[in-house]
Amino acid sequence: MTDTFKRHAHQIFLYLLSGGTGALVEIGTYLVLLHWRVWYITASIIAFVLSYITAFFLHKYIVFKKPDDFLRHLKRHLTVEGFTFLVTNLLLFVLVEYTQLGEEWSKILTMGLGAVWNFMLFKFLVFV
Repeated sequence: MTDTFKRHAHQIFLYLLSGGTGALVEIGTYLVLLHWRVWYITASIIAFVLSYITAFFLHKYIVFKKPDDFLRHLKRHLTVEGFTFLVTNLLLFVLVEYTQLGEEWSKILTMGLGAVWNFMLFKFLVFV
């Protein structure tokens, strides 16, 4: 293991745990809302918002331990998440339409790239 990875291993673990928690909130909320017969687009939007709120607070207070500058961090976090959302969906489209990866593997790849990209941006741009 490199020294850089060793220094940040605990933080990376917490980031993965918080991201997993956000993903569970999103999937769980979406499925519950579908069960309650909420339109799938509305369910998806609500699930994303709840997941975003969960992830932001976990990132801010648990992963990066930055209790100050709430509005500055929120604005930066929203910017990164919005940008990542657009880029990963564009990449997903390209991979599905122009490669043989298929929808499932393309989604897994873009989610992984988005998680790595977000960690770096959150660590060095958002929660500084």
